[in-house]
Amino acid sequence: MMIFRALPSGLVRKGLASTLWLLLSSSAFLTGCGDQPNSATALDERTQKYENEVTLAGTVTGQKGAVTNGRILATDEKGNVISSKILENTNRYSIVIPAGTLLPILLQVHPDAASENGKPLTLAIAETSMTNYNINPLTTAIAEKAKSLGGYTRKNLMAAAVLSTSVPDEDKTSSGFRGDPTKNYGGWH
Repeated sequence: MMIFRALPSGLVRKGLASTLWLLLSSSAFLTGCGDQPNSATALDERTQKYENEVTLAGTVTGQKGAVTNGRILATDEKGNVISSKILENTNRYSIVIPAGTLLPILLQVHPDAASENGKPLTLAIAETSMTNYNINPLTTAIAEKAKSLGGYTRKNLMAAAVLSTSVPDEDKTSSGFRGDPTKNYGGWH
C-alpha cells in the first residue's frame, strides 16, 4: 500500500494504481518462473572425458618471449596433478593425459624463476576435440576470467575469450572499414 501513497491522488482515482499493482505482482510472479532448467541450451555442457590416452602439444610463450625452461602440470580443477613434464631448452611441449581423465583440466606452466615473475601460465581445457594448444598470457587471462564467470565450462571459456580480447576501434564499425584501404593492414587485400 505504500506504492499508492507515493502516487498522485488523480492516478489512484482513475484505476491506474490497480493496474500498476497488477503489473508489479505479475512481474514478481514471472520472475520466479525462470527456475526451470533450460532443456535447449546452445552449447552442450555434458561432462567430457578423454576415452583414450591423448598427447597434448603446443608452445609456451610468456610476456618476455618463449618460455624454454620450467615445468608443465596437467591438473584437475582442484589442483590434483594428472600428469607433468619438464621443459628443457625448448618452448615446445607435449604431455600425455591418461585415458578416462574428466574435463575440465588445466595446463599450468611454472617457468623458472628468472624467466617469468613466478606466476604460472595457464590454459583451461573443456573440450576433447583438440590436442594442440599454445599457452601464453592470453590463455591465462581467459582461464582466470572463465573461473570468475563460474568455472571452466565451454560456455564460460568462450565468453571469457570474447571478453579478454580487444578489437581495434577502426574494426568495430557496422558499415565496414572507414579510411584509406591502401593503408589498412599493409595495403590492398
